[in-house]
Amino acid sequence: MPPTKILLVRHAEKPVVEPPFGITADGVQDNHSLIVRGWQRAGALAPFFTSPNLAGGVTTPGTIYASGTGGASLLVDEEDVSKSLRPQQTVTPTAEKLIITPITRFFVGQEAALATDIRTRAGVVLVGWEHTHIPMIPSALKSNAPNSWPDDRFDVVWILDYQPKTDTYAFTQVNQSLLSGDA
Repeated sequence: MPPTKILLVRHAEKPVVEPPFGITADGVQDNHSLIVRGWQRAGALAPFFTSPNLAGGVTTPGTIYASGTGGASLLVDEEDVSKSLRPQQTVTPTAEKLIITPITRFFVGQEAALATDIRTRAGVVLVGWEHTHIPMIPSALKSNAPNSWPDDRFDVVWILDYQPKTDTYAFTQVNQSLLSGDA
């Protein structure tokens, strides 16, 4: 049986205009990494997913995916997202708290293969991904999710709930409400 629930998050905040610069977990400037606010969101997501308020439909994942680095060069908004560390950095605090090794063998652009692999999992799955490609994941899973992720939103979770009678996923969206300024 496919996963009962899939939670999709965009990687946390990134540099738009520098400064602020992206930084690694060690504080080294890196334009493929999160900015400080992104690291704050990544840290806040750990209790959000590991001790969730179930009223919004968020539950604790048993499997975590994040896009891998490498693969074919892929430009989004003049940036090569094949080098982005942000999806992995976003889910790492949650993965560490749950003692789960994130699956990173799929690259941005391989959403159909990712969706096929997700369907082999049970329980709840969390996916951290690049926002312009997130809609391709629910599309491959036969979901009624929107066909675009808002460019200015880092603070939502797309929730896909499995519907066994139709072998599809119903879509809902939850605001994270984790940091000041979140909707």
